[in-house]
Amino acid sequence: MRILYYPGCTIKRNAIEYEKSSLTILKELGIEVIELDKWYCCGTVFSLATDDLMKHLGAVRTLIKAQEQSRESNTNTLLTLCPMCFNVLKRVNNVITSEPDKLETISKFMDEEEQYKGGIEIVHIVEILKEHIPEIKKRIVKTLKPFRIATYYGCTALRPKEIAIDNPEDPRIMDQLLEMLGAEIIDYPFKSECCGSYAVLVDRDAVITKCRDLLIEAYDRGANLMITICPLCHYNLKLTLRSIRRPPNIDVVYVTELLAYSMGFEDVISSDSKSLLDKIVTTKNT
Repeated sequence: MRILYYPGCTIKRNAIEYEKSSLTILKELGIEVIELDKWYCCGTVFSLATDDLMKHLGAVRTLIKAQEQSRESNTNTLLTLCPMCFNVLKRVNNVITSEPDKLETISKFMDEEEQYKGGIEIVHIVEILKEHIPEIKKRIVKTLKPFRIATYYGCTALRPKEIAIDNPEDPRIMDQLLEMLGAEIIDYPFKSECCGSYAVLVDRDAVITKCRDLLIEAYDRGANLMITICPLCHYNLKLTLRSIRRPPNIDVVYVTELLAYSMGFEDVISSDSKSLLDKIVTTKNT
């Protein structure tokens, strides 16, 4: 199996452990990941103004690059790790394939790019992992039983429902993945609530207050670990744990870090995450 890969800006700068653990797992599963040889910022936020097509240029150029490489690599699947990139690329792809007049307008601003013809399928890493649960299960060398997990999806992989990786009101895709691998998944009703997103740039205290509630609720319900798929959610939650006076005894890691750890690939996760996971395992076994 081959898939194309769009990393986006944040992954390369601030979430390298997310990328390393994800690519290591996919390689172990026999999935060849081909990073686009040229890509652009997705635009970060999908423009809601119907006539503001300029903000879609970066996403369209990336889709065109994926189209070009799809012919060479014989795959039309484009992998994303960042939910915000997933959200923007998938929504832009839907718009320009369903409204040809908008694609025509955007194409007038292109320089040397070929016409986008559609056909690229944007997927999130969790969707790929869920399809390979049996193969992952065979490669687990450290049980997930010590981990009582609150899965936290955030907003952008679930909304709007037209592009969601799962039910926006009650997502279960991560829950099912980790539960089938032996982890205990707690009932956590805040799993799809917003962490505050980029509001941290203008009102840090408001975001910390919001994330504090998310973390305390997970801890009070019995979780010793919160699992996320979003670099911005990860940042805001970790910032909160460092900032509040009495943080709950819970911490945050990427879902692929936990999987890589359990598959024996400890060298591709952050040292902080390894120490945290080791501590939980040791505490459970004593």
